[in-house]
Amino acid sequence: MPTASSTVILLFSGAVLTYAFLKPSLRSEPYPPGPPSLPILGAAKIHPKTEFWKTYAEWGAEIRSSCSFLCSSLLDEQTIPGVNGLISFHILGRRMVVLNSSTDAINLLTKRSAIYSDRPFPTMAGVLLRREKSIFSISYNERFKMYRKLMHRSFNPSAAKMYWEIQEREARILIDNIVRSPEKLVQHLRRNAASVIMRIAYGYSVTRHDDHFVVVAEEHMRIGSQAGAPGRWLVDSLPFLQYLPEWFPGAGFKRQAREWSEQMYSQFLEPHNWVKQQMAAGTAVPSFTSALLRPADELPANAETEDLIMWTAGALYAAGADTTVSSLTTFFFVMMMYPSIQKRAQAEVDEFFAKENRLPTLQDSEQGAFPYLACVIKEVLRWAPATPIGLFHCTAQADVYNGFLIPAKTTVIANIYAMMHDETVYPDPFVFNPERFMGSNPQPDPREFVFGFGRRVCAGQHLAETTLWIQMCLSLLTVNISKAVNENGQIIEPEIAFTTAIVSHVKPFMYQITPRSEAAISLVRQTLQDAA
Repeated sequence: MPTASSTVILLFSGAVLTYAFLKPSLRSEPYPPGPPSLPILGAAKIHPKTEFWKTYAEWGAEIRSSCSFLCSSLLDEQTIPGVNGLISFHILGRRMVVLNSSTDAINLLTKRSAIYSDRPFPTMAGVLLRREKSIFSISYNERFKMYRKLMHRSFNPSAAKMYWEIQEREARILIDNIVRSPEKLVQHLRRNAASVIMRIAYGYSVTRHDDHFVVVAEEHMRIGSQAGAPGRWLVDSLPFLQYLPEWFPGAGFKRQAREWSEQMYSQFLEPHNWVKQQMAAGTAVPSFTSALLRPADELPANAETEDLIMWTAGALYAAGADTTVSSLTTFFFVMMMYPSIQKRAQAEVDEFFAKENRLPTLQDSEQGAFPYLACVIKEVLRWAPATPIGLFHCTAQADVYNGFLIPAKTTVIANIYAMMHDETVYPDPFVFNPERFMGSNPQPDPREFVFGFGRRVCAGQHLAETTLWIQMCLSLLTVNISKAVNENGQIIEPEIAFTTAIVSHVKPFMYQITPRSEAAISLVRQTLQDAA
């Protein structure tokens, strides 16, 4: 028999959901179209649990198809509201709008950035996990502007060159590791990405795959994906549930949130304190954190500035490490799946090596060396964007777009996957084809979309691009990757499948990696020895 307290909670829940359901009748403009919706539940029952971006794209395509009959030879399809696949739905009253086209994303997230630059702050992933200072969760406010200022200071195209030496050295270590133990490819990619970011952010060298700081940071990202999953937590739709005591039946989410909050905070605090200890001992390696804590010819950072530095540096790993691993894993996967493309890219770097008799550097990238490799990188980013639905935006106030109402505090999702697989923009979108970016009429550069939009665009884009360039370049020069074969010599065809998370990865696949240039590999090892 229900207790008095549980009865009150159920009645209040019903009242809140009924209001959320009836509220649309009070507005003058309609919401953007969306999938079939149930009273109170909205799209909760049909919302996917995996690869949300694909379902969102399908919903958008269905709406586009249903609108197409309105078109005529005298009417431009682009002028019809909703025809680009802008969709809307709610889950237990939490309104979401998905932008399936780059046109809508630019029109709203960039051109109307004053409205669309906030972040949703859901009860679970925001309030209960205490992420009010996280660069990924914070509203567009003065503190966020300070974060961006610190990031721009260190990672603008000119300033980012100071990290080239780190990136080049780590890329060579990566090659040496892959050649020595190719069966651990993804493990090597993870260690490499972690090492680049930790060295840049904290001056910390990662030497082990199970490094404590890396394990903590990886757990942070896993928690973030689980806590922020759309529709997973009832408390996001019924925020008053956050006030339940932890011992209350069904309030296990509160205990989980407390544990997660402590774990996530440690990912920021521990390496920051490590840098301070190194600085006090006079052994600190120059880094993003140490340079800001004690700027040249300036006073040491005060407590407020130090807090800003800690939260900014802590975001670097989450923003850069896992996305880099995702894109590099995709690179090896598609080189395996498309051997002719691999050979063409290898021919380009081979010609350089034979002529220059040295390893490529990021200076060569700046000078436009290897134009085909540049197209390969673009196609990797397009074919399998590391963050298929990016990080969610939120409206700071109500807006009307193409006759549709987008209320204040609406979660706005840029479906980057759908944009990168729009056949009207990228013909044959599921085919990996770097040549689409060549010639006199290249297709749109995916880098304009995959790093985000408007005031929330990735501040570390230049660092990410140079990291991908040097690692892909040296990989092409030194190794071949091909499909695995079974004990009978038959080729094992891998499945093309991806994980579901904020950062999506190609699922594990079997492969073969073999060395291809002993001269280049020897030079890689020699440069590492000389620098030791």
